[in-house]
Amino acid sequence: MLFDFTEEQKMFRREVRRFTEKELAPGAKERGKSYSYPRELIKLMAAAGLTSVAIPEEHGGQGGDWVAAGIAVEELAREDTTAILFTIFPSMAYDFFRNSPFSQRMMAEWLPSLINGEKWCCFTVTEADAGSDVANIKTKATREGEFYVINGEKTCISVSSNDEAVGMLLAKTLNGMTWFWVPFDSPGVTKNPIQHAGLKSWAPATLFLDGVRIPKEYCLVEEGQGHGTFLKATCLARACLGLMALGPAQACLEQAMAYAQERKTFGRPLASYQGISLKIAEHATLIEAARLLCYRTLALTDAGQLPVKEAAMCKWWAPIVGFETIHDCILIHGHVGYSEELGLEQKLRDVMGLEFADGTAQIMKLLVARDLMGKDVVSY
Repeated sequence: MLFDFTEEQKMFRREVRRFTEKELAPGAKERGKSYSYPRELIKLMAAAGLTSVAIPEEHGGQGGDWVAAGIAVEELAREDTTAILFTIFPSMAYDFFRNSPFSQRMMAEWLPSLINGEKWCCFTVTEADAGSDVANIKTKATREGEFYVINGEKTCISVSSNDEAVGMLLAKTLNGMTWFWVPFDSPGVTKNPIQHAGLKSWAPATLFLDGVRIPKEYCLVEEGQGHGTFLKATCLARACLGLMALGPAQACLEQAMAYAQERKTFGRPLASYQGISLKIAEHATLIEAARLLCYRTLALTDAGQLPVKEAAMCKWWAPIVGFETIHDCILIHGHVGYSEELGLEQKLRDVMGLEFADGTAQIMKLLVARDLMGKDVVSY
């Protein structure tokens, strides 16, 4: 078993790092305060192939795997946590399309606009009374001839405030849970934007769906067969969210190390004090361990497995590692770290949001315990 990246993967990481430093780092602090995201940056990501990393070349993508997508996520998130949305979701949409009963139509109609950044997609699952309790969702889709009619409410849906947004929406049908492709500019969709403490340019909203009609071909799975697709999608999302928390944590740690070596107190560099250097060593260790767990989860998914336990571990642990690392980096910098000058406080607020996105730590730990000891022992 190898615990290192291939030369090709290392080269890809360097390329994404250069892109991030050149295109995303400038203006990142200002974008972090805005509830919109510059379209021109998405176009630049598309031109660099970052919107289609895990989409096969024959469908206009880069032909990479989910480990490569994870590398892109980690590197982009060092400077811009919103950029990763345009990296992972088109590849997830491709997975839905290729397994759809109407695969060819969906590929032809929607994949090019996702790859070139003209359309943005997102998971549309959470409801006011059904966050982690997905089985309790109330949104319903009813078949009426050549259409499905959708009624319900979804909340905290990323990028959904934007006109370009399209949702991979989970709803109840006569035969059970089913995924649908729902353009958010459809008649009957009303948006109520949400203002968050962090991740502002994710532009989330509450969506009200009142008689929204979509073609039957926009049903992404056989009716009632949404559960299996949901499990794979969440495995990928949770591992990527883990890396999304570790990218900014690593960047902040590097910034704190440089500062600790330059800043002097009582005639000595901060780094010479064990209270500082040992804390840095602890965070470096935890980041490395969490990073390996996330990439292992993506590698297992690439190998055709369904690593529910490992993905849940990524999701509950990596955001905590990220948050605590950034918190201590702010303390190492002192008042300048707490100010808006360095952007550390923005990264802290962003990573805090990842602690509950796609499932709280408590639910993730239950998933791990249930996998280890069985459903009869750990019921919920």
